[in-house]
Amino acid sequence: MNPVTLLYFGDLMARLQIGRESLRLPMSVKDVAGLMKLLAMRGGDWQAAFGQPRATMRITINKQDASLDAVLQGGDEVAFIESVSL
Repeated sequence: MNPVTLLYFGDLMARLQIGRESLRLPMSVKDVAGLMKLLAMRGGDWQAAFGQPRATMRITINKQDASLDAVLQGGDEVAFIESVSL
């Protein structure tokens, strides 16, 4: 799969110290929930940010609101937006 672009906004960006990255997903990651599990495996602040879905986090794929079961495709732009502290 082609890489996806990940964008982090709000308090999430400040906490993780990153605003954007390109990530080639393993074949096992098919949806947003799988992506979040993969990110949580980085540990530390990543585990806190992505280990449990929260109503305070908004997720978009290609600038359209997305749910945890939204399917990912190579080239997608996935944004995680959170404006309350973790």
